[in-house]
Amino acid sequence: MNILLVKPKWFIKGGIYRMLDNIRFTPIHLGIIAALSEGHKVTVIDNDWDEIPFKDKFDLVGITVTTFTSQQAYKIADAFRKTGAKVVFGGVHPTLLPEECLEHCDAVVAGEVEYVWKGLLEDARAGTLKRIYRSDKIVDMNDVPFPKRELLNEKSWVACVQATRGCPNICKYCYLPSVPWSAYRKRDINLVYEEIKNIKQKTIFFVDDNLFADQSYAMELFDRIAPLKKDWSIQAPTTIADNEVLLKKMADAGCFNVQIGFQTVNPKSLEWADIRQNSIEKYKGIIAKLHRHKILVTGFFMFGFDTDDKDIFSRTVEVIKEIDIDDVHMYILTLYPGTKLFEQFKAEGRLLESKDRTHYGWSNAMFVPKNMTPAELEEGVRGSYEALSGYFKRRLPGKLFERTVWLLSRPHLLRNLVTGGLGKRDISRQVSA
Repeated sequence: MNILLVKPKWFIKGGIYRMLDNIRFTPIHLGIIAALSEGHKVTVIDNDWDEIPFKDKFDLVGITVTTFTSQQAYKIADAFRKTGAKVVFGGVHPTLLPEECLEHCDAVVAGEVEYVWKGLLEDARAGTLKRIYRSDKIVDMNDVPFPKRELLNEKSWVACVQATRGCPNICKYCYLPSVPWSAYRKRDINLVYEEIKNIKQKTIFFVDDNLFADQSYAMELFDRIAPLKKDWSIQAPTTIADNEVLLKKMADAGCFNVQIGFQTVNPKSLEWADIRQNSIEKYKGIIAKLHRHKILVTGFFMFGFDTDDKDIFSRTVEVIKEIDIDDVHMYILTLYPGTKLFEQFKAEGRLLESKDRTHYGWSNAMFVPKNMTPAELEEGVRGSYEALSGYFKRRLPGKLFERTVWLLSRPHLLRNLVTGGLGKRDISRQVSA
């Protein structure tokens, strides 16, 4: 069969992902599906880089769908179904809302794809597609093939790698507890090493939800990949700072940036959201420890918890200026349809549901907060960005000077740090709907 795999456009006007448009991670999940499609002709399209070939003829079209890209996905699917192609959806959104998605596609993969894809292809070839495909067991990470990177657009300077899946934490705002792949699993370190060794890009981003859930595994992995001399970035919990040996191994292996979900400076909000691993009084010390190992820190802060009042914005800006952080992303609590938190707010009559699903991209208030209006919540986030824009721009020369020798040997990083996060463009306008 002739198969097309599509990732709809993420970088849309008004979306918070516009802040990351100098990065544009490659969709390795589509590369994995391509590797599972042996014997078929496969084309992979990342719509942030490439136009979708609507005029070409395909037998099967697979589309990865998130809530905020679902409207695009529906339009893409409708167009291809008119040509006679069968359309399959996969990802978080179809897993949570399969029946809605089936109004626009022929089949849904609800959950992980690895153990159902080959059977789905056989059914598609035979003209007997089922409506919903679900695996009856959790995927062993060692069964996940290397993604077919030759089919992915390599314009991005960052290559994505996944060593683990899932997370043992149960933060209330996170979608993971609502999907079948939340269980924490690790991939054989030799497999991860072999994949990274064959990546052309000099810079890697680990897409793992929480690679550090097993710190012994993480340290062994970092020891293994250190000789490859890649520069890499990763999401990490605050707890990594409790282990100096781990931090040194990260730095020695090429880690230049960690992205940490501090989430809030309000202790009551940490409790409300079940963010048990965070301690606000430790934020500054965590960053200082990472800086001692020459690792930059990007912090994520969320607004809109039931325990937040209108003072949370000025308090957050004040703390950010105190803790010597290198970059921040701030966003609004987003309730994804199909999750437990969405259903809770729905039962409370507090949802502001919109047919415009792009509003589910972390920059719009899609519910009524307890201690402010939705408009005040949105304006508070925009105002916080405005208050910090000049602060980060003033810090940029000093931050670059601190790492002059290191950065001059890595022009690919220097260019993107200046034009991206550390340069802190005026993104207050970009998060406006």
